[in-house]
Amino acid sequence: MRCVSLPRMPATNPMNPTPLAKPAPRAMGARTQALLDLLRSRKRLLVMTHNNPDPDSLGGAVGLQEFAHKAAGIPSKLAITGKILRAENKAMVRELALEMDKLDALDLAGFDCFALVDTQPGFGHTFVPAGVKVDIVIDHHVCADARVGPADVAFYDVRNDVGATSSIVAGHLLEAGVVPSAQAATALAYGIRTDTADLSRDVSDLDQKAFDYLSPRIDRKRLAAITNPRLPVAYFKALKEALSKVRMYDGVTLCSLGRTTSAEMVAEVADMLLRMEGTRVVFCGGMVGGSYYVSVRTELGIDAWSLLRAGFEGEKGSCGGHGSVAGGSVALEAADARALRRLERRLERNVLRAMGASGGNAAMLGDIDD
Repeated sequence: MRCVSLPRMPATNPMNPTPLAKPAPRAMGARTQALLDLLRSRKRLLVMTHNNPDPDSLGGAVGLQEFAHKAAGIPSKLAITGKILRAENKAMVRELALEMDKLDALDLAGFDCFALVDTQPGFGHTFVPAGVKVDIVIDHHVCADARVGPADVAFYDVRNDVGATSSIVAGHLLEAGVVPSAQAATALAYGIRTDTADLSRDVSDLDQKAFDYLSPRIDRKRLAAITNPRLPVAYFKALKEALSKVRMYDGVTLCSLGRTTSAEMVAEVADMLLRMEGTRVVFCGGMVGGSYYVSVRTELGIDAWSLLRAGFEGEKGSCGGHGSVAGGSVALEAADARALRRLERRLERNVLRAMGASGGNAAMLGDIDD
């Protein structure tokens, strides 16, 4: 019998067999594919945010620009209305060298695709220029004032179960296989951190997955500079004034700042007061220009948006929220001291009624023993 030599096969470990073929690449999700297809059909994108953008709106906007450039190959610009407020937000723009333009200074005819990030058409703090049709909406908020839905926008990605808009945008980058720049990764990560209180509030699986994906690409030095900026003396003066106006009602903490520097100050005081022992709900408001701004913060299990709507009962205001965070505003026709105080009393009465608390047993900070 003739012997035939067979080719020697490579040795394999039965506990770790050699794969016969490389695994097929994971298919892109339908949402991400739809966003990619839309952008590839356009020439130039304009990304817009809500008025006075916060870290989540800025992070989501920068992330969408990164997606447009690296995945779809089209240029874009970021346009804002209002100002960059709060020391951390200014540090974010400065440290990450974020490029943005005032919306009213741009020639809108030079764009054929328009996106709203971290907001929706109809929200009270959002301006959409006349004649502009929004093509992309990416957001995570609930708001009764929303004027569009999936049938009205070419790409509509609103997920109320996600803690940050930046997480949704980062998810699209991940699905498309895009490796974000340090700038985009840091902006998106900071947006996630701020809207989820460092991944401790209203966190979904996507928030955690997005942050893990971004983490190796974050510029840690710049992130530290953003989260710990130097603060002006005026900030501490405003904070002192705010704390003198805190009133507590059996787990409900109210703070009416009167006239204040910005809506961001209202939100910042609300964030801080929720950390106070025994506090389950914070309802904080302040007058800026001709509008009264309100921020609501709640412990887990209490819907902030429902509480804000209860507080705004009978008022002509706009509000939105998500989980334990909500905010809104009421425009006053007469912004004098008497009209302001009457509004504050109505809002306070509505909130206390919604929480089943009595308005006659308020305690001030100075009345509480350590």
